[in-house]
Parts: sequence; structure tokens; C-alpha cells
Amino acid sequence: MVDNNMIKDAKAPSKSSGTSVCRGCQQGKMVQKPFPSNCDKCRYDTFELLHFDICGPMEENSLGGSKYLLLIVDEASGCMKGFCLRAKSESEDCIKTYIMKVQTQFGKKVKFVRHDGAREFATNSLKAFYEDEGIEQQTTVPYAHQTNGTAERAIRTIVTIGRSMLHHAKLDKCFWAEAAMTAIYVKNRLPSPKIEHKTPFEIVYKSKPSVKHMRVFSCRTYILTPKEKRLKWDPKARAGIFLGYEEVSKAYRLYDIEAGQVVISRDVNFDESAFGLSPRISD
Repeated sequence: MVDNNMIKDAKAPSKSSGTSVCRGCQQGKMVQKPFPSNCDKCRYDTFELLHFDICGPMEENSLGGSKYLLLIVDEASGCMKGFCLRAKSESEDCIKTYIMKVQTQFGKKVKFVRHDGAREFATNSLKAFYEDEGIEQQTTVPYAHQTNGTAERAIRTIVTIGRSMLHHAKLDKCFWAEAAMTAIYVKNRLPSPKIEHKTPFEIVYKSKPSVKHMRVFSCRTYILTPKEKRLKWDPKARAGIFLGYEEVSKAYRLYDIEAGQVVISRDVNFDESAFGLSPRISD
């Protein structure tokens, strides 16, 4: 301001005196240092870097008794894998199983894992596993959420989608796990932020995902009762609602309203114009 003649009766500080630091300004105005732009997506091959995060405990246990959601995210593709846990300690086996499956099924080498340093991700057993597999463990800086941004954003996205699904369906919070897993399934088939015009599914499996089997969450279903489990004049179908997909058996996860439990079936018809838990089947 002095150099530009914007004020009077002031002297410009000597340039030879060096730059001083104002303690009051530091204490009153200091903010986090900006993080460098993320170049991970161009540095890593699929499954080379995995991000971990856990959400929970949830307000209510799931139908299966789970309290936590473990989410594993591949840096290169954005592909997600979810696990519903009764306790955080279960995450150890899930992580080991997933890494071994990736390395066997896809022939990819997991080289790095990144997490927030939570105890369940850094047990002695997991550290030994990482060392045996030649995996480098990267922990993020405390309170610097950007350094674990991929996992945290993914958790936030899945919870947001799942919450919307539950409210649209007017389902109780105990259905959170079904909503979350279905949200993950759908998200893996939506455009990836990593590679333009490709889905995480295509990046990983090298083929475009089919969507002809996909249905609206919580829509009314009619589940075939096997003839071995019904009498001649019993109804052949039971009312239910659609909850998600069973990837291993290529069947659907359905809530049997009368039995009050989740069932797996491929013999099901859908009514995507009706929603809700009313057990009545209209004519």
C-alpha cells in the first residue's frame, strides 16, 4: 500500500530485514495446507491401491445383526466392495479374503492399502499378512480427512444413496444393510469418475455390465413357493419386496413379508408400480 501511494505517514518495511511472522495472525487465521491434486488415478493399475473405511455403529442392527459397514475401494477404477459386520474385528478376515480373491481371480497384485490408521486395519495379524504379501501399508494423517478422501467420499455416497432408498420405500432402519449393498451394486454400474465413459464394472471385468436384470429397490415381488413346500390348494406365490442382488448365485435377495425374513430366489415376478410391506396380494 505504501509503494502504491495508497496511504500516507507510513514507512515501507526494509526489504533487507527479511520476512517476519505475526504470531497473532498465525493463531487467528491459520488454515490447513492445500493438498496436491490427486494423480493416483493415473499412477495405479486396477487393484494396486485399495482404500479402506468403516461406517458405524449404525443406529439399528441390520436384519442379519450387523452394526458396521466396511467399504473397500479400488483407486484405479472406483470399484467398491462392501461387507456388513457385527463387530469391527471381523474386518480383518474380510480384508484378507478380498485381497487374496483379487490376486487370484483377476491376476492383479495388490501393492498398497490406505486407511485412517484405525486399530482394526492395523492388527499384528494384518501387518504380518501385508508383509508376507509384499503390500505397503499407508496410513493417513490424523484429522486430515483429505488424505483418506477416496474412502470417506465413497462411504458418504453409499450412505446418502441408501438413506434415500429407505425413505422412498418407507422401510425401517433395520434394512440399512440391504440398501447399502444394493447401492454399492448399482454404483459399480454407473459412470466412473476415474475413466470417462466407462463404469467401474467395465474397467475391472473388461466388459460392459448388463442391466436387464436390475429392478427398483423395495418394489413388490411375488416369490414362487416350491411345490414341495405347498399343498395342492395353497397359493403358489408369496408376497415380498425386492432388496437386492445375490451375485454368487445370480439370484435376487427378497424380503418374504409373511415369514419376516430375507430369502434368495430366482423364481420371482416384479411389480415395479407397487411398494411397501403390506402382505395382501391383490387380485
